[in-house]
Amino acid sequence: MAVLALDISGVPRQWISYDDAISYQATDSVAWSMGDSVAKYRGGLQKDGTESYLETPSIIAIKGHGFNPHKHSHVALSNRTLFGRDRNICAYCGGHFPNHTHLSRDHIVPRYHGGENTWMNVVTSCKVCNSKKGHKTLKEARMELLYVPYEPNHYENMILQNRTILADQMEYLLSGVPKHSRILLS
Repeated sequence: MAVLALDISGVPRQWISYDDAISYQATDSVAWSMGDSVAKYRGGLQKDGTESYLETPSIIAIKGHGFNPHKHSHVALSNRTLFGRDRNICAYCGGHFPNHTHLSRDHIVPRYHGGENTWMNVVTSCKVCNSKKGHKTLKEARMELLYVPYEPNHYENMILQNRTILADQMEYLLSGVPKHSRILLS
Protein backbone atom coordinates (compact mmCIF):
# COMPACT_ATOMS: atom_id res chain seq x y z
CA MET A 1 0.00 0.00 0.00
CA ALA A 2 1.11 3.56 -0.63
CA VAL A 3 -0.05 7.13 -0.15
CA LEU A 4 -0.86 9.23 -3.21
CA ALA A 5 1.22 12.42 -3.01
CA LEU A 6 -0.08 15.47 -4.87
CA ASP A 7 1.30 18.93 -5.40
CA ILE A 8 -0.49 21.79 -3.68
CA SER A 9 -2.78 22.29 -6.70
CA GLY A 10 -3.89 18.65 -6.67
CA VAL A 11 -1.83 17.17 -9.52
CA PRO A 12 -0.54 13.69 -8.66
CA ARG A 13 3.23 13.64 -7.98
CA GLN A 14 4.10 10.11 -6.98
CA TRP A 15 3.32 7.14 -4.77
CA ILE A 16 5.09 7.41 -1.41
CA SER A 17 5.53 5.07 1.54
CA TYR A 18 3.63 5.43 4.81
CA ASP A 19 6.92 6.42 6.48
CA ASP A 20 7.45 9.25 4.00
CA ALA A 21 3.85 10.43 4.38
CA ILE A 22 4.21 10.50 8.18
CA SER A 23 7.48 12.44 7.79
CA TYR A 24 5.66 15.06 5.70
CA GLN A 25 2.98 15.22 8.41
CA ALA A 26 5.60 15.59 11.18
CA THR A 27 7.41 18.43 9.38
CA ASP A 28 4.14 20.29 8.66
CA SER A 29 4.71 19.87 4.92
CA VAL A 30 1.15 18.75 4.12
CA ALA A 31 -1.00 21.55 2.68
CA TRP A 32 -4.21 19.53 2.65
CA SER A 33 -5.32 15.93 2.61
CA MET A 34 -8.27 13.70 1.90
CA GLY A 35 -9.31 10.10 2.16
CA ASP A 36 -9.34 7.59 4.96
CA SER A 37 -6.53 7.28 7.48
CA VAL A 38 -4.15 4.54 6.33
CA ALA A 39 -1.30 4.76 8.85
CA LYS A 40 -0.98 5.83 12.46
CA TYR A 41 2.39 6.16 14.19
CA ARG A 42 2.47 6.38 17.96
CA GLY A 43 4.84 8.68 19.83
CA GLY A 44 5.66 9.37 23.46
CA LEU A 45 3.46 10.44 26.33
CA GLN A 46 2.35 14.04 26.73
CA LYS A 47 2.57 15.86 30.08
CA ASP A 48 -1.11 15.13 30.68
CA GLY A 49 -0.51 11.39 30.17
CA THR A 50 -2.06 11.07 26.71
CA GLU A 51 -0.09 9.30 24.01
CA SER A 52 0.92 11.41 21.01
CA TYR A 53 0.50 10.10 17.48
CA LEU A 54 0.62 11.12 13.85
CA GLU A 55 -1.57 9.67 11.15
CA THR A 56 -1.84 10.10 7.44
CA PRO A 57 -4.74 9.73 5.05
CA SER A 58 -4.45 7.98 1.69
CA ILE A 59 -4.05 11.24 -0.30
CA ILE A 60 -1.86 14.19 0.73
CA ALA A 61 -0.91 17.44 -1.00
CA ILE A 62 2.67 18.42 -0.26
CA LYS A 63 3.76 22.04 0.17
CA GLY A 64 6.80 23.28 -1.65
CA HIS A 65 8.11 23.50 -5.15
CA GLY A 66 5.54 23.41 -7.89
CA PHE A 67 5.11 20.25 -9.88
CA ASN A 68 5.05 20.64 -13.63
CA PRO A 69 2.64 18.00 -14.98
CA HIS A 70 3.94 18.61 -18.52
CA LYS A 71 7.40 17.49 -17.40
CA HIS A 72 5.92 14.07 -16.64
CA SER A 73 3.26 14.10 -19.34
CA HIS A 74 5.17 11.60 -21.46
CA VAL A 75 4.56 8.18 -19.97
CA ALA A 76 7.48 5.77 -20.24
CA LEU A 77 6.69 2.93 -22.61
CA SER A 78 7.39 -0.45 -21.03
CA ASN A 79 5.74 -3.81 -21.53
CA ARG A 80 4.16 -3.50 -18.07
CA THR A 81 2.53 -0.13 -18.85
CA LEU A 82 1.61 -1.22 -22.40
CA PHE A 83 -0.08 -4.40 -21.19
CA GLY A 84 -1.82 -2.35 -18.48
CA ARG A 85 -3.06 0.20 -20.99
CA ASP A 86 -4.42 -2.60 -23.18
CA ARG A 87 -5.76 -4.57 -20.20
CA ASN A 88 -3.80 -7.70 -21.21
CA ILE A 89 -5.95 -8.08 -24.33
CA CYS A 90 -4.44 -9.07 -27.67
CA ALA A 91 -5.13 -6.38 -30.26
CA TYR A 92 -5.60 -9.01 -32.97
CA CYS A 93 -7.51 -12.00 -31.58
CA GLY A 94 -9.11 -10.30 -28.55
CA GLY A 95 -7.83 -12.95 -26.16
CA HIS A 96 -7.33 -11.96 -22.52
CA PHE A 97 -4.00 -13.11 -21.08
CA PRO A 98 -3.55 -12.34 -17.36
CA ASN A 99 -0.14 -14.06 -17.46
CA HIS A 100 2.30 -11.65 -19.13
CA THR A 101 4.47 -14.53 -20.35
CA HIS A 102 1.92 -15.09 -23.13
CA LEU A 103 2.05 -11.46 -24.28
CA SER A 104 4.43 -9.39 -26.35
CA ARG A 105 4.72 -5.91 -27.80
CA ASP A 106 3.78 -5.63 -31.45
CA HIS A 107 4.71 -2.71 -33.67
CA ILE A 108 1.79 -1.91 -35.95
CA VAL A 109 4.18 -0.53 -38.55
CA PRO A 110 7.08 -2.95 -38.03
CA ARG A 111 10.44 -1.53 -37.06
CA TYR A 112 11.73 -3.41 -40.11
CA HIS A 113 9.63 -0.98 -42.20
CA GLY A 114 10.68 2.10 -40.21
CA GLY A 115 8.00 1.94 -37.52
CA GLU A 116 8.88 3.63 -34.26
CA ASN A 117 8.70 2.35 -30.72
CA THR A 118 6.00 4.81 -29.62
CA TRP A 119 2.65 4.50 -27.84
CA MET A 120 0.79 5.19 -31.09
CA ASN A 121 2.61 2.40 -32.95
CA VAL A 122 2.53 -0.43 -30.40
CA VAL A 123 -0.18 -2.72 -29.10
CA THR A 124 -0.37 -5.75 -26.86
CA SER A 125 -0.30 -8.99 -28.81
CA CYS A 126 -0.39 -12.60 -27.78
CA LYS A 127 2.72 -14.44 -28.88
CA VAL A 128 0.77 -16.53 -31.42
CA CYS A 129 -0.62 -13.43 -33.20
CA ASN A 130 2.71 -11.60 -32.98
CA SER A 131 4.46 -14.57 -34.56
CA LYS A 132 1.80 -14.77 -37.30
CA LYS A 133 2.21 -11.06 -38.10
CA GLY A 134 6.00 -11.13 -37.93
CA HIS A 135 7.68 -8.28 -39.80
CA LYS A 136 4.66 -7.73 -42.04
CA THR A 137 2.34 -4.76 -42.18
CA LEU A 138 -1.28 -5.31 -41.16
CA LYS A 139 -2.28 -5.46 -44.82
CA GLU A 140 0.46 -7.96 -45.71
CA ALA A 141 -0.46 -10.16 -42.74
CA ARG A 142 -4.19 -9.80 -43.48
CA MET A 143 -4.80 -8.80 -39.87
CA GLU A 144 -6.85 -6.01 -38.32
CA LEU A 145 -6.64 -4.14 -35.02
CA LEU A 146 -9.52 -4.65 -32.61
CA TYR A 147 -8.70 -1.38 -30.82
CA VAL A 148 -6.80 1.82 -31.48
CA PRO A 149 -3.58 2.60 -29.62
CA TYR A 150 -3.23 5.85 -27.64
CA GLU A 151 -0.75 7.46 -25.25
CA PRO A 152 -1.85 7.30 -21.60
CA ASN A 153 -1.92 10.59 -19.68
CA HIS A 154 -0.24 11.33 -16.35
CA TYR A 155 -3.23 10.21 -14.26
CA GLU A 156 -3.42 6.89 -16.11
CA ASN A 157 0.30 6.45 -15.60
CA MET A 158 -0.17 6.82 -11.84
CA ILE A 159 -2.79 4.04 -11.98
CA LEU A 160 -0.52 1.84 -14.10
CA GLN A 161 2.37 2.30 -11.61
CA ASN A 162 0.56 0.92 -8.57
CA ARG A 163 -0.98 -2.53 -8.23
CA THR A 164 -2.79 -1.78 -4.94
CA ILE A 165 -4.87 1.37 -5.19
CA LEU A 166 -7.44 2.21 -2.53
CA ALA A 167 -10.96 3.17 -3.63
CA ASP A 168 -10.59 6.87 -2.70
CA GLN A 169 -7.23 7.07 -4.52
CA MET A 170 -8.71 5.42 -7.62
CA GLU A 171 -11.68 7.80 -7.59
CA TYR A 172 -9.30 10.76 -7.41
CA LEU A 173 -7.08 9.49 -10.24
CA LEU A 174 -9.98 8.50 -12.49
CA SER A 175 -11.21 12.10 -12.39
CA GLY A 176 -8.20 12.97 -14.58
CA VAL A 177 -8.46 10.03 -16.98
CA PRO A 178 -9.90 10.79 -20.45
CA LYS A 179 -13.09 9.06 -21.56
CA HIS A 180 -11.29 7.13 -24.34
CA SER A 181 -9.10 5.26 -21.85
CA ARG A 182 -9.37 1.50 -21.60
CA ILE A 183 -8.69 1.89 -17.86
CA LEU A 184 -12.28 3.12 -17.48
CA LEU A 185 -13.71 -0.07 -18.98
CA SER A 186 -14.93 -2.63 -16.49
